[in-house]
Amino acid sequence: MPSLYIHIPFCKSKCLFCSFVIAVGKENRINSYLESLSQEAGHYRGTILKTLYIGGGTPSHMNIEQIKLLGRILRKNFKFNDETEFNFECNPEGLSLDKAKALKAIGINRASLGVQSLNEKYLKFLGRNHNRKEALDAFLNLRKAGFLNINLDLMFCFPDQTLRELKEDVDGIASLGSEHLSLYNLTIEEGSRFYRLNLKIHKDETQAKHYLKVIELLEQNGFEQYEISNFAKPGKEALHNHVYWQGRDYIGLGVGAHSHIQGERFWNVSDFNEYLVQTKSGKLPIAGKERLDIHGRLIETFLFGLRMKEGVDISSLEDRFDCPLSPEVKEKIGQFVQQKLLTREENRLKTTLLGRLVLDELCARLI
Repeated sequence: MPSLYIHIPFCKSKCLFCSFVIAVGKENRINSYLESLSQEAGHYRGTILKTLYIGGGTPSHMNIEQIKLLGRILRKNFKFNDETEFNFECNPEGLSLDKAKALKAIGINRASLGVQSLNEKYLKFLGRNHNRKEALDAFLNLRKAGFLNINLDLMFCFPDQTLRELKEDVDGIASLGSEHLSLYNLTIEEGSRFYRLNLKIHKDETQAKHYLKVIELLEQNGFEQYEISNFAKPGKEALHNHVYWQGRDYIGLGVGAHSHIQGERFWNVSDFNEYLVQTKSGKLPIAGKERLDIHGRLIETFLFGLRMKEGVDISSLEDRFDCPLSPEVKEKIGQFVQQKLLTREENRLKTTLLGRLVLDELCARLI
C-alpha cells in the first residue's frame, strides 16, 4: 500500500517557510485548486492508502466548507480507514475549535502544529503570524476536538539564542503534553531574507551543544528520539515519515508535489496556473521523471536509514534490492566504525551520538 502526500500551499503572506503562496481571501483560487486536486486524484482512484499527509504549506487556512470538500475528494478517490494514519499540518493562527472539529470530522487522526517557538521574540524574528497565546489556544482546540495524536514543531539555533532561552522553549513546548515533536535548526539559505540581512547563526560547536541539550531535555520530558530530528512518546512515532526514510512508495498531489512509485520518481509542475490548466484538461501535471538504478536506490535507502535510531540491517537491505553495497562503501563504513561515528549492534549499523552530529558529512562521504 502506498502513502499519499498532498501539497496545500495556502498562506496569508510570504514568510520563511512558504515556497508557494495562494493568498487567503481569494476563495475562487482556493476552490479552483481543490477542483484540480480532485481531477488529479481521479487518476489514482481506488488506491488503498497506508498513510495520508496533507501539508507543505498552510492547509489550515482553508475554511470549514473547503475542509469538508477536501474530505469528500479523498473519500471519493482513495480507500482508507481508522487504521490509516491521516496527518494534517496546521498553523496556530485561525485554528478555531470549530475548524479543529471539522478536521476531525473528515477522518484526520494526527495533527501537526507549527508552533516553532513559544518565545515572542523569536516568533517575531521568524515573521510568524501567531503569538504564544494563539499557539497555546490552538493546541487546546485540537485536544478539545478529540485529537489524541499531535505533533509540535520546534525550532532552535536562533542567532544569539542562549541555553537558558532554549531550555525555557523546550520545557514550555514539552509541558503541553504532545505525543510527538519535530526539531528544526535554523539555517540561512542563499537568497533568503535572512541571507540578504547577513544574519549569522551559531558556530557548529554551539549548534552541537544546543542539539545535545534539546535531546537531554526532551528525554527528561518523556520523549524518545527515534530519528535525528524526531521525538515521540512510546508508540507514537510518525508512520508517514517512515515511508520516506525506508524508500517506500508514495503518491504526491498538488503544485510541485513529488511521487515515488516502484523506483521511479516524478514531480508535478511548480507553476500554479499551469497546474490548473493541465489537471482540468485531464492530464497528470508531471514536470519530470527520473529512475535510480538499483544500487542508487540501495544507497539512498541506506543513508536515510542511518537517520533512524534503530539503524539499518545491511543484509536485509541488500536482500530487498538484490544488490550488495560496493566494497568502497563497506570500507568507509569500517573506517567510521573505528572512528566511533557508527556502531554495529547485532545485525544493525547505527549512528552514534557523535555520528548524528556530523551525519550530513558522513552521508556525503558514503555516496
